[in-house]
Formats: sequence, structure tokens, C-alpha cells
Amino acid sequence: MAESTMIIATAGHVDHGKTSLLKRLTGVDTDRLPEEKRRGLTIDLGFAYADALRPGETTGFVDVPGHEKFIRNMLAGVTAIDAALLVVAADDGPMPQTREHLAILDLVGVRTGIVAITKTDLVEADWLDEVIAETRALLEPTGLDEAPVVAVSSTTGAGFDRLTEAIGHLRAVEKPACGGFRMAIDRSFIVGGAGLVVTGLAQSGILKAGDRLAVSPAGPKGIGARVRGLKVQDAPAAEARPGDRCAVNLAGADVDRAAIGRGQWLVAPDLRSVSRRLDIDLRLLASETRPLRHWTPVHVHAGTADIPGRVALLEAGTLAPGGQVLAQLVLDRGICVCRGDAVILRDQSARRTIGGGTVLDCQGPQRGRGTPQRLSMVRAQRRPNHAEALAALLEVAADGVDLRALARNRNLAADELDGLEAPGRVPGLVRAGGGDGQAAILDRHLAGLTEAIRAALTGRAEGRNSESGLPAAALPRLLPGRPLAACIDAALDRLIRDGIAERRGERIVLAGRRIELEPRDARLWARIEPALTASGRPRTVWEVSEALGIAHNEAARFFKRAQAAGLVMQVSKNRFLTPAALESLAMAAETGLATSGDDRFTVADFRDWSGLGRNLSVEMLEYFDRAGFTRRAGNERVIRRPAAEIFGAAGRG
Repeated sequence: MAESTMIIATAGHVDHGKTSLLKRLTGVDTDRLPEEKRRGLTIDLGFAYADALRPGETTGFVDVPGHEKFIRNMLAGVTAIDAALLVVAADDGPMPQTREHLAILDLVGVRTGIVAITKTDLVEADWLDEVIAETRALLEPTGLDEAPVVAVSSTTGAGFDRLTEAIGHLRAVEKPACGGFRMAIDRSFIVGGAGLVVTGLAQSGILKAGDRLAVSPAGPKGIGARVRGLKVQDAPAAEARPGDRCAVNLAGADVDRAAIGRGQWLVAPDLRSVSRRLDIDLRLLASETRPLRHWTPVHVHAGTADIPGRVALLEAGTLAPGGQVLAQLVLDRGICVCRGDAVILRDQSARRTIGGGTVLDCQGPQRGRGTPQRLSMVRAQRRPNHAEALAALLEVAADGVDLRALARNRNLAADELDGLEAPGRVPGLVRAGGGDGQAAILDRHLAGLTEAIRAALTGRAEGRNSESGLPAAALPRLLPGRPLAACIDAALDRLIRDGIAERRGERIVLAGRRIELEPRDARLWARIEPALTASGRPRTVWEVSEALGIAHNEAARFFKRAQAAGLVMQVSKNRFLTPAALESLAMAAETGLATSGDDRFTVADFRDWSGLGRNLSVEMLEYFDRAGFTRRAGNERVIRRPAAEIFGAAGRG
């Protein structure tokens, strides 16, 4: 088997000789189903391979059905192909499905192909010339306008030497093996002794035996699977690369034939998320007789899936035939796609193709989808170069760009995402945050955000009975534009570094701003401070008031004044702790995690390290999340910042 591959899909009207042509080319009868044999027409996808048509390269053929009832199967077959073989019977000439298949090929971006005029042994030369002329006229407004037209007969073999030569001269398609692995599943079946096998065309990434993948959409997190075995172009292989026709033997506790099949994707785990809102570049076919209206119901075909949905036009109320516009597809159920994937739209009854386009953003917003800023961000995604797209996004997004969302949308591996930070690639880029909270922002936008936070802190009215500063967790909704949390943290770091602000637990205050206790409150604090942890654990306001014989209401008001003075921090509705006590508990988490050698810990871990009960441990960890010391990741937590940075400065102040 040759190392590289070109995948060619047939297209054309029913009974125009696609299957017979492939049998003559490859020696393989692609009609595999008993019903196909009995009825003499292709119903589902068929496959054939040949090594002799292109030197040093395997040529794979996908035989698609031509009947209008099976157009859904045809759409599943043209996902990620390299070239098309449009078949037109000489005795019929171009027919309805010829035109529809050609329109679909144009919409999915196929620009390489050949036209085969079949059954030439049944017509006279003059008639054949007319069919060829009519076919060339159909090709002219499409991406296949320069495709060679070859007249052949599968019965006599006439013209197959010229067809073979044309296949050999097809332009090779570049298939960089970047990003995570993605494959739209078009078949699934059980193989005795092996288990479940799924097939499809690899669209990106590299796949090897033993790799961990996910089947998506499937439940909230997809179905986890391991690659037990792999075939490429119907032969055992060590790896699969973009453009390869793959058969993947899956193993795993959740791998179930009933739950896995056509319409789903086999993807790298980081790509398993789904969306019901896709922002796309939409083109309405010129053959449509009326404009497309906003919120028109449609059938959306992407990959091998067919999902009902509606079209939200983003730049106009209607779209004229032949026109193009930004739109959002709102689907009835989620789909697993990436930027650059082709989508085809058929009418509500699924009887005709009306248009299609390319996914620009696979996580379109529900609100604000048509605002000027949002439209500018969607247009930025048109740029194929990742660095140029990020630069365009950063110009528009003064609140920052979510890098994890960018990587998911454009299928960027970690090293590809890191490469965007290389000097000179995106001038002025500042990276903020880490893990799932990675963000980027232009330095001048970060300076503006820093000033906005400083102004908000300065304008915060403070007094003896009011809380100091602002809660850090609330800043995204308190600031204009709802900036990303990682960008806010970067702005806060600048304010703290410059001595303008400081952290007091979960709150941000202007540096040096302190409210002194009145003499009466100072005497009361001398009694309350040792009572806060006298029982060996943090006490509630009620417990402190009972222990000291102070009215509960009076104690509650005092704690608010003590918080304004920076003496305590409010952990929950009825519990306050000193910065020193909070720092001690946070350091217990730091020390315990360092000793464990892990990078995450659970509630049970913190309970054991701190000596607190489970309920109080949960309460403390929820506070640590708000304060920015920890971040919840499922049922575990990761430490975001050193304890001394958040609680130490407040205690020393």
C-alpha cells in the first residue's frame, strides 16, 4: 500500500453509471448491500482502492448514491474528500441530481475533479458533443470550472486510458497533520473477535493504536474509547493521517454498538465539546426562486450528521438567491464541529439543497450575536492563518480572547497555541491565566482595564459600617464589557505590583486604605479575636456571641466594622476569620498538595490536611475559590495563586 492517499468521491444522477465506472477502474463492486444488488442502484456509501492510478499514492474512491431519496447518504460521503468524479450519462445528459450534487460539491469547497461522460456507446457523436457542451456550461460558475471532461464507456472500455491519465494528473491536496485527531463516522459495525469498528475519513491530526479518543456527541462528556486496532485504505496500519480512509477498532467500558454510529465524530478528547449554535459564512444557491428569510427552518448537514435547525441571519433580514451573509445556525441538538467545516442546508422537508457554507465559530453566543463587535469577531475568524486571526480578534476584543475557546474552535494543539506567542507573531499580545482559564489581551487594552478597576475602587464609598473594596469574583460583571477573569487577574497583578491595590481575601482594596476601630470596638475586638478559634475550629458569629455573652445582632454589626478595618474576612454568611487564620488553612492545602506530589486535591484531602470537618472544609474551599486561591476542576481543585499572596499581605497590612 502506498504511503500517501487521494480520496475521490463520485457524484451524479441515479443510474448514470458511477458504480460500473468504479468497477472498471478498480475491479471492485462498491455495491455491498443485498438490496443494492437486488435493485441495481447504490443506496449507501461504497468504497474501493487502487494503487496503480497515481504513482506512489493510493487512490481511494467513495461511491455515493445518486437517487434523491438517498441524498443524505451522499452528503455523508463527500466529507473531507480531495477531489470529485462527476458522472453524467451520455444518453440522459445532466439531470436534477447532477445539478444538486454539483452544487453540493461547490458548497463544500471541492475545487479539484474530473467529469466522466459515461455510456458513450449508446449515443451518436453529435449528441455526445451536445451533452459535453451542456455539462461544461453547468461547471462554469463552480469551483470545478476547469475540470477535464472525459468521455468513456464502462461496457467497451473506451476512454478509460484518458480517464486514468486525468486521475494521475489531479493536483495533490496538502494535508498538514496538525491539531487533534478528527474523523466523521460514516459506518459502525461489529467484527467477530475484535468488537466495534467505526470508519470514516481522517480530517486532522495523527492516530495510532493505543490512543485515547472520544465519540461525540454522546451524553454530557462523550464516550471515552481506546484505539485497539487500525486499518488505513483497507490495510493494517501503524498510524492514520489526514485524508486517510480509516477503520478504527474501538475498546472501552462505554463503547456500545447501539450508542455509536453515523452522525457522530471520533475526536481527540479536547475536541469532544458540542454546540447548538454555529456562526457561519452562508451562501444561498442562485437557483433558489425566493430570498431566504431570517429564522427559516432547515436541515443542517455537517460531517455525517443531519440535524434540524433554524437560520438566524446576522447582517440582514433576508438573503437573496446567490447572495452571501454571516448567519448563525441554531440547531435542535448539539453537534461536534470546528472552524472550517463545511455545512449544507436543505429545506425543511429535506427535499432540496438550498445553500451552505463554512463554520467560522463553533460556539456562537445566544445573546448579542448580531452586535457590531460580535460580527467583527466572527469576520476575524475568516482568516486561515491562526496568528492573523488572533491579532484581528484582539483588536476588537478589548475584554480579552479566551485562548482555550480559540484552540477548540480552530483545532489547535498545545504547541500550536503556544507558538502564537512567538516574538513578532502577534504584536502587543499579553497572555494571562493558565489551564482552562488561558486568555490573551493586547497590552493597550490591558492598560485600559487596569485603569477601569482603579477607578471602580476609587469610587467605592467606604465607612465604618461598609465593606472595603470590591469582591474580586464580581469584577467581571461590575466592569463594562464583562472582561475575562484571567485578564482581570492580570490587571489586578499590575495594580498590586505598582502598590495601588492589594488583596484582602476575596476582596480587592486600595493599598494603604484602613479604617481604625473606635476605642469601644477595639476593646470588643480584644475579647472576640481569641474566641474566634478557641474551640480549635473557625466559629460562627452566633457561636462567638454565645461564648462571650454578646447579643447576636451586636456581634454581627461589629464583624462588619471589623471587616471594613481589615481585621477579618467574611468566609460565609455567618462566619468570619482573620487573615492569619485563612493563610494558615491555605498553607495547609499548599503543604499537603506538595507532599502528595499531585497537582489537584479533593475535599477529603483538605479535610485531612486541615483537621476540619467535611462540611466546614467545603465551606472553606468555596471561599478559597472566590478569593482566587483555588479553582474547582470537577470534584477536585487546583491552586491558582500562593496563599501568602492573597492572605499574607492583608494580615501584614
